[in-house]
Amino acid sequence: MKGILTRRQLEKLTTKRLLAYKRSFMGTNETPDWETNGWSKASPEWKNHLALIKEILGTREHVEK
Repeated sequence: MKGILTRRQLEKLTTKRLLAYKRSFMGTNETPDWETNGWSKASPEWKNHLALIKEILGTREHVEK
């Protein structure tokens, strides 16, 4: 995935923007390719970043759709 954000950058996003980032992040391929810098859903880096996103979302208010 292009444009991987740091913890600090993720924490600055609004909740709606963070949810959009998560949706985009979930679109990562199952296998590595050149667009994801070698990341895939099976990679430890991808899993750790998803856990970070979920951790930050866990501190946010709920959003009505």
